[in-house]
Amino acid sequence: MIVDDETDLLAIVRKMLEGQGYSVHPFASPETALDHVKDDGCTDCSIVISDIRMPHMTGFELVRHIKKLRPEMKVILMTAFEINKHEAQLVLPSTPVDAFVNKPFRIRELIEAIKLCVKT
Repeated sequence: MIVDDETDLLAIVRKMLEGQGYSVHPFASPETALDHVKDDGCTDCSIVISDIRMPHMTGFELVRHIKKLRPEMKVILMTAFEINKHEAQLVLPSTPVDAFVNKPFRIRELIEAIKLCVKT
């Protein structure tokens, strides 16, 4: 599952990941993504990749909601600001994040974050 209000980035990342063999559920709004998890359970999704800064709901808020419904789902957050997993856990200990990818990123960086999540 990928969530980003930047539709161009969403389309590019989707195409790149699908080209690598991943199945992708793209959402341009966190509310729609959350509704999908609530309604469908999104049982074929094992990782949520979300932007942090979005209108109406941040990536952190989205992750907190999703983790209540699907605690086993892994989390990768994308941000234009430098942040790492350790810093995030200190500031927001109630929001479990498995990896961060700083924008702009290369697709291989995102793939590496996904592989890290799959291993854990």
